[in-house]
Amino acid sequence: MSNSLPMAVSSPTKKIYEDLNNSTNNMIQPATILKLHNVLKCLSKCHIFIGLTMLILSIYADVVSHRSSTVRLHGVIESCSIYFLLMGIAGICGAASHRRGLIITFFVMGFHAILIFVPTVIITSSFDIHFYNHECWGECDWHLLSAYLPKNSKCQILCGHNIDDSLRLSMTRLGTDYRLDAGIITLACIEFILSIITTVICAQQFFGFFIFGKNTENQNNAGIEMAPLTDS
Repeated sequence: MSNSLPMAVSSPTKKIYEDLNNSTNNMIQPATILKLHNVLKCLSKCHIFIGLTMLILSIYADVVSHRSSTVRLHGVIESCSIYFLLMGIAGICGAASHRRGLIITFFVMGFHAILIFVPTVIITSSFDIHFYNHECWGECDWHLLSAYLPKNSKCQILCGHNIDDSLRLSMTRLGTDYRLDAGIITLACIEFILSIITTVICAQQFFGFFIFGKNTENQNNAGIEMAPLTDS
């Protein structure tokens, strides 16, 4: 009896080898998905923490502004903070339930945070700091926070040495304490970085963009990794 192995493997045996190889490769994919979802859970908790902290700081800034009779844009930063908070809740629900629709929502909300909400927070807080540091005062024949602008209205803003004691009696101080707005801007910058990471990780699952040192074979198999997710 010859001890040499056959040069060719029969077709049924070859099919068994291929099925075994495919099942081994497919066992890696759920582990990769689980790791990505765990990362999304951590990011979602960070979004919730930042949104809640920013909401508290913005409400406190409104209270300080009301006590010192200054004017700031009320409700803008609060709305953005609530958006970050809802984005984190959507991310936790999507990562826990593995629902494709919730993860897509998390991806879209992160994209909107990068383009719209974070810049809005930074610009609004920067104006408050600018007006406060330059000791700017405003006077209008209509309320500065009014939604209706009267026709032929008049409004002026004076800063620094252009303000004397008599003008301060008739004008309203603009801006808020820069320390509160500086904290809000810092949180907004952190939220910007987290939103970028969120969109990149979600894009990995949707489009197979493995950019963290994955090889070509993993890139070709990445399109299948969303298979375990259930439709919303």
